[in-house]
Amino acid sequence: MLPHNKKLLIYIGLLFAILYIIIVFSFYYILKNIAISQNERKLQNILLYERAQKHYIDNVQKKCIYSLQNKNILPKEFFDPKIMSATYITRNTLDEYNKLRKKEHLPEIKYKIASDNPRNPINKANKFELELLKKFNNHELKLYSQKISINSKDYIYYAIPVAPNNQICMKCHSDPKLAPKDLIKQYGDKAGFHENIGHIRALLSLTIPLEEEYALIKKISTVFNLIVLGLFLIAYFIIYIIIKRLDKKDRQIIDNSYIDELTQVFNRKKFNSDIKENINNNTELSPYLMLIDIDHFKKINDTYGHPVGDYVLEELTKLIKQNIRSNDKFYRIGGEEFAIISTQKNYDDEMKFAEKIKSIIENHNFDKVGKVTISIGFTELNPDEDYHQWYKRADEALYEAKETRNTIKSK
Repeated sequence: MLPHNKKLLIYIGLLFAILYIIIVFSFYYILKNIAISQNERKLQNILLYERAQKHYIDNVQKKCIYSLQNKNILPKEFFDPKIMSATYITRNTLDEYNKLRKKEHLPEIKYKIASDNPRNPINKANKFELELLKKFNNHELKLYSQKISINSKDYIYYAIPVAPNNQICMKCHSDPKLAPKDLIKQYGDKAGFHENIGHIRALLSLTIPLEEEYALIKKISTVFNLIVLGLFLIAYFIIYIIIKRLDKKDRQIIDNSYIDELTQVFNRKKFNSDIKENINNNTELSPYLMLIDIDHFKKINDTYGHPVGDYVLEELTKLIKQNIRSNDKFYRIGGEEFAIISTQKNYDDEMKFAEKIKSIIENHNFDKVGKVTISIGFTELNPDEDYHQWYKRADEALYEAKETRNTIKSK
């Protein structure tokens, strides 16, 4: 394949590789963000459900219990966290939820009810949670979400405030003297009291691992990557076929530009290119340059006309082509001047080769013209010699041969 077409294929390959990397990473990044967004919605739904549950406990369940107490069906000092503490119920509901997830082989969701004034020490808010509660109470935040890393694994942390204290909450969270005695017996009269209406005393946070989504992303990405890679390979193969066909046409054009139209051997343009390449010869054989000139060719043209002169050129070319080796390169470099670049073991072999060419032409009978002779000059490439010097010495040898005609000279 021609060098410029090879470069084109390499550039296209590099472009496809860069595009493939960009597409693969972009798709993975988009999927990852979608997974995080979906998990955030999932957690938000769970938290909203828990908020709804607390609302039901405070506004329906507790009212029902207080009504039973007012009717003396239940003692007025009655308090049981299993049915009256939204925090207790939420924590146990989430425990049951995780048990169900475990049965379904789903990752556990970590949760915490964090309070700035908890009755149960396990609900004590840390420094970060206290800061969140402060922002929730100051209406700086409505919810909080963040991707975090725990033990080199990615999680989504999501926090939402519980509903602010209302009038019903004050029975258990204002003055300890107003609280049911059963509550005081269970938790004491120190923690969880002296709160105000409207105060957000706790937040509910959930932390869910992203490993399930990442595993799905990996599967989707693998399939997508293979499809994209396949499409790029098909596109590259099509481009390769097109460029290969164009390369073939380019070669034909180049080859035609290197061929002499009349004799169908290499022309001067090809000779100028090849003689430079032979300077960098790395073989054990020595390069030789042979120049051939048809004796008295002008006389042939003047006597028989140019069509006959063209016939002589074609016939002579055919004879020489039939008697050179496949690795010898044969050129028409002027009107009646030819050149052969060959490699030989030594001077004697090149001389025998020249004598063979001279003899074949001399003994051939050309139609209408009869006998035609040639003059030959040849020379071996010297070490550290440039192609100009090489050609000049061969030309000088030919000039000497043409002085006597039908002669071989060397330099």
